[in-house]
Amino acid sequence: MDLFQNCMDNLKKGKAPGIDNIMAEHIVLAHPVLSVHLSILFSVMLRHKTVPDAFGYGVIIPLIKNTDGNKFVSDNYSQ
Repeated sequence: MDLFQNCMDNLKKGKAPGIDNIMAEHIVLAHPVLSVHLSILFSVMLRHKTVPDAFGYGVIIPLIKNTDGNKFVSDNYSQ
């Protein structure tokens, strides 16, 4: 449990939320009981060797490297 809490405390803050609109600050500043529930959730996922489909969803925002270049050329974006 301590390892799990340590991982939660070391999340990078100030980042954009995911598709669920949960930011690292929500997890870090949440009640300590959240770490218990999340630990149980991930233990069950490992035991049953399954991950919910929703865990695979994400938001991708392309960031252009060269603002003077052609925005329709994929090489002008960060990878």
